[in-house]
Amino acid sequence: MDNDRSLAYTFIDTESRWEPELVAANRKIHPDCQHTRIGSRIITAAALFDVDISRDGIVSCGPVKSWSHHTNGTDRAVVKALFDNLFERQGRTLVTWGGVPVDQQVLTLSAMEYGLTLPPQLREPVVGNRQRLHVDLSLAMKSGGKTWHHLSEVAYRIGVPLELLRDKARFFRTRTPADWHELLGHCELDTLITAIVMLAWRIAQGAPGLRFEPAAIGMVGAFIRQRPTHPMAAELKAFSANLERWIGENQKAA
Repeated sequence: MDNDRSLAYTFIDTESRWEPELVAANRKIHPDCQHTRIGSRIITAAALFDVDISRDGIVSCGPVKSWSHHTNGTDRAVVKALFDNLFERQGRTLVTWGGVPVDQQVLTLSAMEYGLTLPPQLREPVVGNRQRLHVDLSLAMKSGGKTWHHLSEVAYRIGVPLELLRDKARFFRTRTPADWHELLGHCELDTLITAIVMLAWRIAQGAPGLRFEPAAIGMVGAFIRQRPTHPMAAELKAFSANLERWIGENQKAA
């Protein structure tokens, strides 16, 4: 890993659901298959968050963007909006958590279904030594081992409070605008939490000058400024305040 250059990351997350028509068709095609397959999922929401890390460890944050079936009308519109924004970010490295086995598969199927072109970060390499444009952080942490970590358990280990992680795997009903607001907030929050985990991982990999607490405070602050009505805004502010308190206490102890 190159620690001597500035890094431009775009963190993304998607939400998807089982599409009844696809599930029914798959069961007719494979009547012996008793479980639903990822090929029967469609995208319902997507979010991204830009974060840059300078070679000196200075973190700067860009836009938080998000789209949903509720605001954009169709799963195709959500996927196209995400792709259009990733095309605008061709020079940035895409970062996901579990993106290779899940998000990338559903997005690729959506592109094939709707005749959309995948952005460069999600395409297969055309040459063997092409610079990797998509980092699945969970896959990077797995390395050559067999253990896959959940984002929530890694985040909790590095100090993200339980209030921000509870019920992350629950099913979201999307019957009302309030339901959609909560689902989209969940998707957006995952980009922030993945970015915070990336900080700790980069520090563990020897990134020079990068300090976890100030960088995490900056990320949380940038996120809240753009999403002041986020369902977890109060919990995020409390997390940031605790980090600031920790910095102050350590400065006094020094």
